Amino acid sequence: MNLTHDELEYLSAWAREEWSPACYELPCHRLQLCHGVSGAQLILLIKAWVKAERAKDQDILKAALNSHPAWPWSTPDDFTARFAEASRSKAYQDNRNTTVT
Repeated sequence: MNLTHDELEYLSAWAREEWSPACYELPCHRLQLCHGVSGAQLILLIKAWVKAERAKDQDILKAALNSHPAWPWSTPDDFTARFAEASRSKAYQDNRNTTVT
């Protein structure tokens, strides 16, 4: 699954925030909460990108540098469509029973 520039910026910043003990006070996590999206959904998008790019999970941390990106999906339906795409991807099927690399 190829991510758009905006999606990659957001997911990269979100993943970096995950390392903070107070991540839900940070910009990307606050956006996540405002839009009612679960962390598991965002991780699935990241996993699909990792598989498509033949990268390691940690590569998302350096994929973009913007620490305050905007929410990249203009409507809930846009997010749902991208999540469905990731869910149908081979990455999802291959990663369902594997551990984080």
